[in-house]
Amino acid sequence: FMSETITQARGAASRAVTVLSQKFLMVGGVVSVVDQTKCVGCLTCVRSCPFNVPKIQESGAAYIEPAACQGCGICAGACPRKAITTLNYSDAQVEAKSAVLVEP
Repeated sequence: FMSETITQARGAASRAVTVLSQKFLMVGGVVSVVDQTKCVGCLTCVRSCPFNVPKIQESGAAYIEPAACQGCGICAGACPRKAITTLNYSDAQVEAKSAVLVEP
């Protein structure tokens, strides 16, 4: 019915206004970060990211915008030079968490 459709649209618009009226938006803490000293700009991260977030800067190294990063870690896993790490999911952290699960 038309009245139901209008009511649904108003509800959706009010939810959108609630989000858009904020002065700033908080994003999740799980994002990937590029170590500029290790990155050689091989484009592996650019090609592997399903969200098209990594960009190559003029310096030749990749850059990942934290607000756009979804934190999936695909780029970190694909990087042949291990120049990309996903915050709170570094190799050492994951190994430590796995070791705790295995210990008796």
